[in-house]
Amino acid sequence: METKITAILIDDEENSREVLRDLLENFFPEVELLGEAGSVEEALKLVNEKKPQLVFLDIQMPRQSGFNLLTRFEEVPFEVIFVTSYDQYAINAIKFSALDYLLKPVEIKDLQAAIDKAKKNITLKTKSTLQIVNLLHTVDTDIKGRKIAVHVGDHVKLLAPSAILYIESDGRYSIITTKENERFTTSKYLKDFEEYLGNDTQLIRIHKSCMINASHIKTYSKGEPCFIEMLNGKVFEIARRKKAEILERMRR
Repeated sequence: METKITAILIDDEENSREVLRDLLENFFPEVELLGEAGSVEEALKLVNEKKPQLVFLDIQMPRQSGFNLLTRFEEVPFEVIFVTSYDQYAINAIKFSALDYLLKPVEIKDLQAAIDKAKKNITLKTKSTLQIVNLLHTVDTDIKGRKIAVHVGDHVKLLAPSAILYIESDGRYSIITTKENERFTTSKYLKDFEEYLGNDTQLIRIHKSCMINASHIKTYSKGEPCFIEMLNGKVFEIARRKKAEILERMRR
């Protein structure tokens, strides 16, 4: 017999809760619903009483958003699947933080994928602390104030983009090098950093496998091919089509 995972639904719209409840009861018998809440305050009380393993959390709620619930915990004690209407800003933040979300109206195949991932994390006792810290920092700041969360042993460190020298692609991972010559490995692609940081940043892609911080260039060559030397002595070749953009960023 398959082990059940316990869950609660948090959404201010009763109809939305009813739709999701019906999907879970009809197609996902492995999910045991412990209760529902329509606000952050109700949800906080329900979580503390029922201690669910999984929370389906609506983002857009009156007075306080679903994100506000997560800030109430020093360490979030459950897996989270966000449920949202189309909100590109919130979706980009959730995706960058490697967390799961469902778009309303919820489709069974998307719900299946999100539940499968949550079950795996619960079984392996994998915590989403890093992802949630990154998400909460992102949604609470504008693009200029965004930071990048990385693991340092058992801790989470937030890096300001201004502290980064360059980011190099390494297969399914990226390696971040800072001004202090610290190196951090993260399971992000370069395109994820581009989407997350937007255009208002000194970090710029110079070719398919590297981003550099234009404000930390030590020297550059004027001819072709163009080479740049970073503050730590690392040298990169710039794709020809990127040269003008990088020189423009250096002037900012």
